[in-house]
Amino acid sequence: MTSASDERMARVVEELRAAPGLVGGLPGDERAMVEAALAGESVHAIAQEQGISTEAVWTALGNAAKLASGQGATGRVEVGGLGSDTDPGVNGGYGDTGFGALDTEPPYPTPGEPREGDLAANGENQPRG
Repeated sequence: MTSASDERMARVVEELRAAPGLVGGLPGDERAMVEAALAGESVHAIAQEQGISTEAVWTALGNAAKLASGQGATGRVEVGGLGSDTDPGVNGGYGDTGFGALDTEPPYPTPGEPREGDLAANGENQPRG
């Protein structure tokens, strides 16, 4: 009895064997994964050798198989949870948050309150007598 992983790997390997010239055109890590799959290694062994997750191996092998069949590779979008900073950009991820800009400027003065440094409001610039 074969596992679902073995069946999936057999389908991927079959598609990869249909385009033998594809392997040489792949980048180093992807080429190594495809060569290992064609040599009969399991997805778990490939993941361990590469130091990546099995899902990453399936993605690389699946994209290579799609290229072998004439389809384009697919890209995944990683989404972080609330408060995660998945792409810090040039400002370190701290800037416009979508909830309004963070307080990086001094607060607006409230009407009726003296301005900062206004000594006349304290009565200090008035003659004493």
